[in-house]
Amino acid sequence: MRQVGKGNNLLMDKFAKIITAFLFVLIVSVISGCRDSKQYNTRSFYEMGTIVNITLGSKNDNIINELNRKMKSWEKEVSRFAEKVNNAKSGQSIPVPGIIYNLLQKAEYYKKQSNKKFDITIATISSLYGFPKGPFRIPDNETIQNKSDDVGFSNLVFDKTSLSKKTQLKIDMGAYAKGYIVDKGIEFLKSEGIKSAMINAGGDLYALGNKKNRKWHIAIKNPDNKTKFLSIIALKNKAVATSGNYERFFEKNGKRYTHIFDSTTLQTANNYKSISVIADTVERSDGLATVYYLMDINKIKELCKKEKTPVLVYTLKSKKIKLCGWQGYEISD
Repeated sequence: MRQVGKGNNLLMDKFAKIITAFLFVLIVSVISGCRDSKQYNTRSFYEMGTIVNITLGSKNDNIINELNRKMKSWEKEVSRFAEKVNNAKSGQSIPVPGIIYNLLQKAEYYKKQSNKKFDITIATISSLYGFPKGPFRIPDNETIQNKSDDVGFSNLVFDKTSLSKKTQLKIDMGAYAKGYIVDKGIEFLKSEGIKSAMINAGGDLYALGNKKNRKWHIAIKNPDNKTKFLSIIALKNKAVATSGNYERFFEKNGKRYTHIFDSTTLQTANNYKSISVIADTVERSDGLATVYYLMDINKIKELCKKEKTPVLVYTLKSKKIKLCGWQGYEISD
């Protein structure tokens, strides 16, 4: 079995991920404009399972430190809640703190938009394969079927104060919670009077304002060639995020098992190499990138038009498909 992402050797894998993410950020920084380096400062932290890079004007160390503290706190709030839910017994009441109620509402929204293909309770099944951390394995059909009735967002009962579950399900809000935390970070920067900044959490990023006298230039990674990009876009007060099959997966007997699962089939999805989405918030970019990944191309065309979100699809045959106005954000490389 070939394991990629978080496998048996977690320490070496984490180091490799950190180095890869850091190098990608260096590339993005170069694209954003080397001549501005004296006026902008980038600080990097390991949060939310990835490298988080905060770029803003120099002499803002205190603001960056406070933002890092806040993002750590929000991440802990999300991860602790998910852990409590996953370890709780059916019918047990669990307090719903702070930002969690909004995240649960978002989960319901994405489930509806995806025609139930996206469901945070699919973690009940994906965990049987070892996701997200490994070691990875292939569960037998009987094991999957025994847990199939536990899956379903309708098995969660919640309001602004508490949540309980009807079955022994598990949840994972990672498909959009990281983006939500980045958005909260941007709101904090705005409250501090910052008008130009970029937060990049492993490729899920928001570009605030302009960088000096032009928009931020962002490179979209090419899964087939680390030295090239699928697209270079210019953003101002916009977000972009990518979902794909090339970072968290394992292979066995020639089949690729990705971390993205379709809750209507209870099967791993390997539909595209990557899907990138531009939106007004990172949470929407993040969540819709996963939703689109679970759809066929015609459904993506319909929904991105409705959601008004430009999309870059990179197919399994390495073909680029630009939808809903993606070209309008591209710049020549």
